[in-house]
Amino acid sequence: MQLSQLFANDRNILRKKMFSWLKYNRLIYILSNLLVLPAIFIPSIDLISNLSFIIALSFLVNTNILLSVTLCFALIIKNNSNYRFTLLLKQKGEELSKSDYECVYLYAWCTLLRYFLIGLAINQMFLFLK
Repeated sequence: MQLSQLFANDRNILRKKMFSWLKYNRLIYILSNLLVLPAIFIPSIDLISNLSFIIALSFLVNTNILLSVTLCFALIIKNNSNYRFTLLLKQKGEELSKSDYECVYLYAWCTLLRYFLIGLAINQMFLFLK
């Protein structure tokens, strides 16, 4: 009797942990979708982020070498992630990819890097004009 109660307690603990993980996973999924929502409505956001890279790099190349290297590293990671997202989109299909966690997370990561590049360029322009 005690052994079956022990296994029942272990199953209950496991269920509680699993459901808490699912709630955490859903929260990250919702936040990822909210993060990419503005990028969906902006046409050619990848082109805008690439132009922002050029603008930010032109301001930073003579003033801050460490930030220039960080900027170049962010562009490389963004392009690599975007390439991986394109491959994943072809593999999963367009309809399945809209609800797939991996596709949403990867697109959110690409979008976050795009926002970083655009934000850094805007920041450098404001500092230049100030």
